[in-house]
Amino acid sequence: MDNQVERQPNTPSDDDVANAASTFSTSRKETRESGGDKKKKKEPKIKHLWTIKITVITFFLAGFFSFVSEITTSKTDLIIASLLLIFLIALSILFDAVGVSVTSCDLAPLNAAASRKVPGSRTAIKLVQNAEKVSNICADVIGDICGIVSGACSIAIVTKILLIAPDVNSYVLTIVLSSLVAAFTVGGKSYLKTYAIKNSKEMVMFFARIISVFVKEK
Repeated sequence: MDNQVERQPNTPSDDDVANAASTFSTSRKETRESGGDKKKKKEPKIKHLWTIKITVITFFLAGFFSFVSEITTSKTDLIIASLLLIFLIALSILFDAVGVSVTSCDLAPLNAAASRKVPGSRTAIKLVQNAEKVSNICADVIGDICGIVSGACSIAIVTKILLIAPDVNSYVLTIVLSSLVAAFTVGGKSYLKTYAIKNSKEMVMFFARIISVFVKEK
């Protein structure tokens, strides 16, 4: 009897096993890469879809705010028009701060609050998880719309002042009022933005509690 054991004809050799393992790992790598490519292809589509949605939403919101502003300023006196202008400036400042607080807020304290079932905490988590979209809506959409409408409101106020005091220089009055609106808007955003960064959790929770009044948390 020979001391050497004959290899069975169906038994794979060491080289065959190594080649099979290499082929398997290569196929898995290609599968992962193809999956990653699909994800990369899907991300731009999602971004483009959001861009289209927010563009359409902004169009209708801007039209609505402009319509309300035009009706209000044309049918009311100087005091009501001035109060509307102040409201638009304050709204722009507030929503800009909300957009900043959402992007700078950490999820850890919100998760801890949600575990204790604090009202508004689940809504706050959703806001932070969608910080890019929330910031886009608050800072860009609402902020820019308020800026545009406040400019139209300023023109209406100038017209009303000229009706009361026709001797006033319209160019000087327009420049002064526009400068005041811009100064208060930028100064208010600067102040509240600093507060929103330092107190991002409190700002997000405050905004989330307001939303949870109208939309029930799941």
